[in-house]
Amino acid sequence: MTHNLLNGLLHLLTVCSIGLLLSIFEPGLQAQDRDEITPGGAFLRSIVMPGWGHHYVDDTNWNRGKYHLAGEAVLVLSYLGLNIRSNYLETDFRTLAQSSSGADLSDKNRDFLIALGNFDSLSEYNEAQLRARRWNSLFPDTPEYQWSWNCTEDRIQYQNTREKVDKTRNQLPTLVVLMVGNRIASGISAYLRAQKKLENFPEAGFTYINEAGYQGVAARIRFNF
Repeated sequence: MTHNLLNGLLHLLTVCSIGLLLSIFEPGLQAQDRDEITPGGAFLRSIVMPGWGHHYVDDTNWNRGKYHLAGEAVLVLSYLGLNIRSNYLETDFRTLAQSSSGADLSDKNRDFLIALGNFDSLSEYNEAQLRARRWNSLFPDTPEYQWSWNCTEDRIQYQNTREKVDKTRNQLPTLVVLMVGNRIASGISAYLRAQKKLENFPEAGFTYINEAGYQGVAARIRFNF
């Protein structure tokens, strides 16, 4: 059931993302005249949505932008998927801890969560800290800090699940860095593409004096390569 819920959430996100992209890339939204295309505009659009800057520069040939856009979609979906999974696992280990050890995990810090997985009871944990003379690591001997596991197997299962949550969430910052890097790379690529397009754009001019110095209309077209 949880797996189906995850797939449903990811499907909903995909549909919403496609709707957003269609609204962004709706024909006629981006003018392609030379005077309206700027490298800075291409860069900023790609920072907002990777690939948008390439589409802004040339909506008929933006394959490089599509790669950045696809990469963004994969990274965002991966981030959301891992986040959902970690929340699900956290609910699991909190429920197990409360039902099998009687522990109250509300407003407890990470040190308490780790201690709960390493010791069968509060008294066993505090005795270990006293033997090691770690006075600052002691927990108060009060009802809100009490726990006592029904069996070692449940404690080990709790510990393994909690560690999975930590490992999963440790991957999230990396995905954020990759998303930022993808945006910057897309922005630079779109900037250079816009700059190149402007440099190669044919320049046309008209004058009332021809090259021989006589009055008349002369037209010039220059291509920059």
